[in-house]
Amino acid sequence: MHVMSNIRILRIVSLLLFLTPAIALLGSLIFHNILVSFKFNHHEKIKIIKIKDYTPGKKIKILCSEENGFCSNDKIVSKKLTDCSKYNLYLQYSSIPGKKFAIDKMLDNTKNFSQQVFMTLEVSSNLEKSCILNYPKTLKYYNFVPFFFEKIANLLNNKNTSLGTSETINPIIYGESSISNIVKRYPLKFIFKPLLYLSVFFMIVYWLYYNLILNKILIKRRTNIFLIFGLLSSIFLLLHVIFLGWTFESEFLTKLRRSYIIFFILFEVLAQAFLIKEIYKIRNEISKYINNIIVYLKLGFVTIVCLSTLIILIILTVYNLDPKVDYILEWNYFLLLLLFYFLSSIMWKRN
Repeated sequence: MHVMSNIRILRIVSLLLFLTPAIALLGSLIFHNILVSFKFNHHEKIKIIKIKDYTPGKKIKILCSEENGFCSNDKIVSKKLTDCSKYNLYLQYSSIPGKKFAIDKMLDNTKNFSQQVFMTLEVSSNLEKSCILNYPKTLKYYNFVPFFFEKIANLLNNKNTSLGTSETINPIIYGESSISNIVKRYPLKFIFKPLLYLSVFFMIVYWLYYNLILNKILIKRRTNIFLIFGLLSSIFLLLHVIFLGWTFESEFLTKLRRSYIIFFILFEVLAQAFLIKEIYKIRNEISKYINNIIVYLKLGFVTIVCLSTLIILIILTVYNLDPKVDYILEWNYFLLLLLFYFLSSIMWKRN
């Protein structure tokens, strides 16, 4: 394959390696915020009372008899978010003297129960905040893509769903949560993990093609040191993604799992440093293939990242930072690392 064809593939892979983990991180954060801010739900309905009867201030009183199962089978869950009452509903049970009680206790003893029992539904004048009918603008979007809204509601009602926070967050600025706390949980892990697995594949291709291209241009056949560090960083990123969310009883295994991300960062920064060093050293020999301005820009960027990494490690070793500061550094640092690949995608010339 001609070297320009290899460069074309490298440019595409570099761009994908910038976009894929960025979508994994920011997409997971956005989806998390959509889930925690979603306030609509499927409501319980009284089968023997039509929703159109739910008018403010209205009271509906029904005798619980054998015909209606003593009110035991009177509720069903609506299948659509739009099938809800605009107003708050208050349901209670009472006997003839007006004594309120729990319906389940009465149902446990229906054979010996002699008093008449009534179910009373009172419709409040207060709007029901979880009914989508009370939000005209949102209702328009629902009517356009009802599947999306129904899917979100079903996800929130799924017993496996577990969200890292109960409110919307912006950890890039305010540091409310770590990356792992957000992305390791259901259902977000099914967005984050597949995209990271794909990123690992792109990363391996990225380093192999860089080694191949430089060898072709220089007419050499060797394994560059940046390739070794690059492949090591890919392996440790893969291990980190595999064990993300796992819990171990052994403290050693827990520390080992946490070390994977540290080794990924270390080898990734080393790989980028040795790569730009090699490119800068032979820049005159490969000048017809590269944009020299971007080479200098990437050289400066790699230098800044290396110094920043060293400073952060020293600070973390000496001081116990506030967790929020740690989280801000974490989110911004990993997003910053992705610029390595964006710069690579524009460093090589198209023709």
